Amino acid sequence: MKIRPIRKEEVGKASRIVGLNYSKEFEKRSKCEIRAMFKNYEGKPKYLVAEHNGKIAGFAGYIQSWVDYHIYEIFWVNVTPEYQNRGVGTKLVRKIIKIIKSKRGEDKAHFILLTTTSPNFYKRLGFEILLKFKKNNYLMALEL
Repeated sequence: MKIRPIRKEEVGKASRIVGLNYSKEFEKRSKCEIRAMFKNYEGKPKYLVAEHNGKIAGFAGYIQSWVDYHIYEIFWVNVTPEYQNRGVGTKLVRKIIKIIKSKRGEDKAHFILLTTTSPNFYKRLGFEILLKFKKNNYLMALEL
């Protein structure tokens, strides 16, 4: 399995994974957000894909927070149904954590934040629950 940056022509494939896992509405939202990676402005999100035998098995994004440049956020961690429970999401999140930890100077990270409905998955990666909200949503953080 290869983890690499998403290519512009793969935006539709990645957003379809969101449609499979959630809804067509979320698929549309994710497509707009993933396209932002290819816009010409500072502070844009970055996305990685997990590729297996030439097929996108999953993807995830991250961004430096505008609230505090020492905080990063992870989002849209999505794996196709056929690749779920095979370590794809874990590999994506670990790769993003490694990239974020490598930041230096003014971009050096102190925390990574995310929201999820699957807190146990992220607890295994070192994240802690900060807050439970709505019915089954969690704000989680990893201190670096």
